[in-house]
Amino acid sequence: MDIPTPNFEDKRHVGFAGLGAMGFDMASNLLRAGISVKGFDVNPEALQKFEAIGGQTSSSIRDASQNQSKFFVMVATPKQVDSIMFGSDGLSVCLPRSAILCLFSTLPPNYVVELKKRLDLKGREDIRLVDCPVSGGVVGATSGLLSVIMAGDPTAIIEIHPELEAISAPGRLFSTGPLGSASVMKMLNQHLAGIHIVAAAETFAFAKTLGLSSRNTYQVLMKSEGASWIMGDRGVSMLNADWNAKSSVTIFTKDLGIVNDTADSLSLPCPIASVALQSFTERVALGHGSDDDSSVICNYEHITGLKVAEFDGNGTVLSPRQSPLRQGDPVILIAGKEWAEQLSQAFSGQSLQVIRQSDADIFLILDDIPEKTIVGVMETKVEEFSSKYPSLSFFDFQVTRSHDYQSLQILFTAGNRAVEMALGSGAASAFTAVPVKGPLGSASRMYLTIQLASMIHLAATAECFALATSEGVPTQLIYELISGAAGASSQFNRIFPKMIQGDFSGSPSGNMRCIGDYMKDINLLKTVARSIGFPGRLLDTAHQVFKMVNRKHGGNVSTAALTAFWGIKASKAAKI
Repeated sequence: MDIPTPNFEDKRHVGFAGLGAMGFDMASNLLRAGISVKGFDVNPEALQKFEAIGGQTSSSIRDASQNQSKFFVMVATPKQVDSIMFGSDGLSVCLPRSAILCLFSTLPPNYVVELKKRLDLKGREDIRLVDCPVSGGVVGATSGLLSVIMAGDPTAIIEIHPELEAISAPGRLFSTGPLGSASVMKMLNQHLAGIHIVAAAETFAFAKTLGLSSRNTYQVLMKSEGASWIMGDRGVSMLNADWNAKSSVTIFTKDLGIVNDTADSLSLPCPIASVALQSFTERVALGHGSDDDSSVICNYEHITGLKVAEFDGNGTVLSPRQSPLRQGDPVILIAGKEWAEQLSQAFSGQSLQVIRQSDADIFLILDDIPEKTIVGVMETKVEEFSSKYPSLSFFDFQVTRSHDYQSLQILFTAGNRAVEMALGSGAASAFTAVPVKGPLGSASRMYLTIQLASMIHLAATAECFALATSEGVPTQLIYELISGAAGASSQFNRIFPKMIQGDFSGSPSGNMRCIGDYMKDINLLKTVARSIGFPGRLLDTAHQVFKMVNRKHGGNVSTAALTAFWGIKASKAAKI
């Protein structure tokens, strides 16, 4: 084989194959960094677009790779990589001797390892292969703020640092070791990202079925413990019913397919990822594989008959009517024992009074409350109280945690200025008051929605941890990568470190909820879902994980113990 003789006169000149949704923006950022880029793509329109911003283009891999010391590939599938590598004029023939070949694509880890062997068999041991998948989606590619994972030839990695820095966020370059290890890390990120897309769809569809405003749900969720990076990103497309592909459905049938195939090879159960994959597969089967991956929400809309996007004829977002409350009357909160003490301390000396419900019947408490009092109750069936006590005005509230777990939130059904002012008076120090739009009961429905997302994210985090340990990758490095990438969620960022420590111990303070606390909410969620005919597929699957761990370890262990579903034990230092 006649290997081209290198003529690397300008090391600021690179070849780039794959100018698609992400590749185009990545190549554009290389141009902005002063790097000359010769791009190749099978789509002539992509080449024209790249030329228009100052890039060089080529209609063949042979031409694009001529005299290139560095060549980057960003295509979607192993089949496309094979075409670029082993076609009649592929890189295995045309790439100059000792050139660096950097694969940005998300590929099966074993494919990358085998690719090196295939090149060696063709006499191309000289090609310096770098396994280099990226995370951050189209948004990260456009802004040049991707997370980049690197594995392979250490010298080659150093040499391509200028190019990688041009496409990545500060501090978001991760070196993982031998070929294939970067693709394992990316697989774990995609495991969570794919699940979180379906989780966002299930969460928004559930909220809509409960009668909540989708857009208000998005606003509240993103500040809550139910938040995820994906929800913030794909949620916008779901709310706008925008299925123009930024990342197509078929990307995640591929990526979650890699996850499930890897799990099968390890004989490791992956129930959460398996159910999520079925949602994308269903979308493809219906003929929508080229739509944006956020369109999986249509699966739920088809069943519920309710569209998540909310517009009237003028494009104005609609919100449900708010519940009328009398302004100027005294405000009382009736709280369960879990929160009564903290609420009392927060509102001490304020105009709002807190009554601990304890084990007493709430009706006995309400019987003693003066007429014209505004009463907040932590009950999902708050509507029943309004008919029984017409002389009182009711609103419902719930306590949850912020997305970073740094503060507590009081969710309350909005509609009365006196309530907002009273809750705001104590919120400055210990609580953040979060109004929820809608009729009586909306705050409690929002709480259930947050818990739905949270519990799916928790089960997914445990599954990711089990997959990571089975693959033998450093879990601390996994945390450092994913906590700032597309697979991040409030629950992952909080509980994954405890999983690393093997700390299953529950929190006596009440600020860290235990398995038993979540089991109560899961049972309520399932009851509500059945009553409204909602198909909580991921909810039901997550329930199986929680249920098994609750049976084995009891309800007083932390959610880090969810890894016990996969046979992972607590560390000797951590007591159960």
